[in-house]
Amino acid sequence: MNKRVFIVAIPDEVEMQREILGSSVIFSGVGKINATMAAYRAFSEGYNEVINIGSCGSLSLPVGEIVKIGQVFQDIDATPICDYGDTPFEAASKQVVIDTLSPISCFTTDYFYDHSQIDKYSKKYLEMINKCSIFDMECFAIAKICKRFNIKFTSYKWISDSGDGGNWKENCKIGFEKIKQIIS
Repeated sequence: MNKRVFIVAIPDEVEMQREILGSSVIFSGVGKINATMAAYRAFSEGYNEVINIGSCGSLSLPVGEIVKIGQVFQDIDATPICDYGDTPFEAASKQVVIDTLSPISCFTTDYFYDHSQIDKYSKKYLEMINKCSIFDMECFAIAKICKRFNIKFTSYKWISDSGDGGNWKENCKIGFEKIKQIIS
């Protein structure tokens, strides 16, 4: 039996709904640690399919576009022990492939990207922000837990901003409505 759950960072992203298309919602909170706990909760409660939806930023895609994530990278920096993005002492830890048919790459970071504060970011961080299609704060953590525990995982995001945070709330409402149509 397929037992599906949605993991969403905050209730505002989905108009406070605790159920989407007949499936429960787990609100993780913002960031990788919160997302890890939510994904582990989904595993411990017996869910065998996780769908992560929510807002994200992009420097290359237009606000309002809906994307399905193909691969996700993390912003860990343990240099000089290993390359930027790799977890020390783990093989093949730089990325998690979610959907081989999707060209969309996501950079999961612990920072809200704000183009007006460009000087606070490292060179490697900025390279990833520019290289990846989108950036968020939860996808990598959820993908890694789902991969580890063999849970089917999909992630859809709506582009809510380009590093300025403007109109975020309005863009969430529009994005959520579009995503429900895509996954129904």
